[in-house]
Amino acid sequence: MKSTKLIIVEGLMGSGKTSTASFLQKYLEQQHIQASVFLEGDLDHPVDFESVACLNEDEYRSLLRQFEHDKECIQQMVHSQGSNHFFFYQKAKQILNDTFSDDLYTYIATYDIYELPLARHCELLLQSWRDFVDRVADKDEVVVLECCFFQNPMCMLLAKSNADQAVITQYILELADIIKPLQPVLIYLYQEDISRTLHRVSAERSSEWLDFVIWYYTEQEYGKSYQLSGVEGLIECLQVRRRLELEILEQLNMNKLLIDNSVINGEQTQQKLIDYLNELKNS
Repeated sequence: MKSTKLIIVEGLMGSGKTSTASFLQKYLEQQHIQASVFLEGDLDHPVDFESVACLNEDEYRSLLRQFEHDKECIQQMVHSQGSNHFFFYQKAKQILNDTFSDDLYTYIATYDIYELPLARHCELLLQSWRDFVDRVADKDEVVVLECCFFQNPMCMLLAKSNADQAVITQYILELADIIKPLQPVLIYLYQEDISRTLHRVSAERSSEWLDFVIWYYTEQEYGKSYQLSGVEGLIECLQVRRRLELEILEQLNMNKLLIDNSVINGEQTQQKLIDYLNELKNS
């Protein structure tokens, strides 16, 4: 545990990833271990690209030509790395407000990294993980992340793109190899009854959330390929996702803990986490 620099929390929606990740960060701090946590949707996420666009050199030049009057705004936003030009466009909108025109926002958003061709997307994410490892490897800190190791790749590669499952497996195994220097710990929260979990989560969240999730898993490439629809189609896709995640979990050569969280019990889950971290500390 002393040498671990990264803890990842994964599982299907409603499995308790966010509360678990937050607990881990607080627990580590209580143990006088400096720790930070980054949750799903964090605009300052150190690895994932939440509302971030990437343009290549030609696309960037085209942007400057089309929005010549917004050149100053564009140059304030852009983070260039070689031939890649990154725009943290949602964060920029919050900072620049009206200076960032709606037309410019809409244009840049079309290059969102989660809307790019799959090969390009994977290339950028893999490099982001490499950069992350380089930044934190020598820091005296543990970073706690959720969703970005299993869930986000599954969303992009499986649900959105219907990539071959061997390709998905290889991609995640490559991620695992990249983060190996951080001696990561993976916590997987398992839900047995996906239908029951989805029903519980839907009652806690908005109807818009459920509509979006159904659309994401049933009306993109995977869902269309298997003619999925509605809640039943969503559950079917989530079953495939869970099976694949568990298969990959078995192949991962890293410290990992699967917690059956089918019956949500925060105190019980927290105690299992504490016991496991103590076991790692003493190993």
